[in-house]
Amino acid sequence: MINVDAFINKKNELLSCVFSDAKHVLHILLCFDDNYALSAGVDIISVIENNQKQPIHFHLFTHNLNDENRKKLSLIKANDVAITEYVINDQFKIDKKNTEQFPIAACVRLIAPMILKDIATKLLYIDSDTLCINKLDLIEQINLDSIIVAAVADMPYMQQSQCAKYDVIFGTYFNSGVMLINVPLWCQQDITSKTLKLLNSGEKYQFPDQDVLNIAIGERRFILPQKYNNLLALSVNGNEDANVPQDTVLIHYITKNKPWHQPYRSRLFDNYLEQSPWRNDCLPLYCAKKTSSIRAYSRLMFKQKKYLSGIGHYIIYLKTKLLK
Repeated sequence: MINVDAFINKKNELLSCVFSDAKHVLHILLCFDDNYALSAGVDIISVIENNQKQPIHFHLFTHNLNDENRKKLSLIKANDVAITEYVINDQFKIDKKNTEQFPIAACVRLIAPMILKDIATKLLYIDSDTLCINKLDLIEQINLDSIIVAAVADMPYMQQSQCAKYDVIFGTYFNSGVMLINVPLWCQQDITSKTLKLLNSGEKYQFPDQDVLNIAIGERRFILPQKYNNLLALSVNGNEDANVPQDTVLIHYITKNKPWHQPYRSRLFDNYLEQSPWRNDCLPLYCAKKTSSIRAYSRLMFKQKKYLSGIGHYIIYLKTKLLK
């Protein structure tokens, strides 16, 4: 069995709380690096705002997080809320083939249940590009007997491509962006070792942590309603998140079009951003690695009659495209 404690440099108590009833604390896991610190912070704010009577312990597994973002995380204050940071060191390694498109921080969720096994029996993992807009109380009532992970089925095109590839029952290939984890069963079945072995076997996975989780979990999964992980793609000035069903609990901003990028700014996301310590931060214009995102910003500038900026960013788009 892997010694996961060797991957942790230290723990930081960013917000302390003595819970009066430890059994009813909702344990929430986020894993991120500097690139997603702002969105993780906004995500935390959204959870707190919509679950004010729910005791919550946030477990933040961070990789390459700078002191400025750490300080901002420590500025988040709320009653009946604890925030603990676990600093991941460079001993945690994943085959480079599986971190070309996704940061290594995306794979840290694979070790977290083992590290938290003496703290939580149920662990809610949420991606840092999600937003909570309703209460999470019902999620604690989900029965995980003999179930390792409860999650929402991924998009139909993902079922088409991934189910046959990994021998997963069609319609049950889950999106790993939101997972309710049965921690004791996860540890009993040694899911951490199984998934890390797959990621470091030499095989390249299209969706690394998600693919290996679907393989390792097998049939011991439970498919949740879409409201727990509403997979949403943003368009320029689209504000699609304003039109999700009323019972939506978590919005998940899939694709590289994020609501903190200028062409895809979202009024809903901005509402929680304004309540966060990142409210005065200069937001990125676009995803620098995605040419269509750069082009979208260029078009936005032309639409706003900022022609020099539009031309400049269109040149950046062309250069980035040529370097691909």
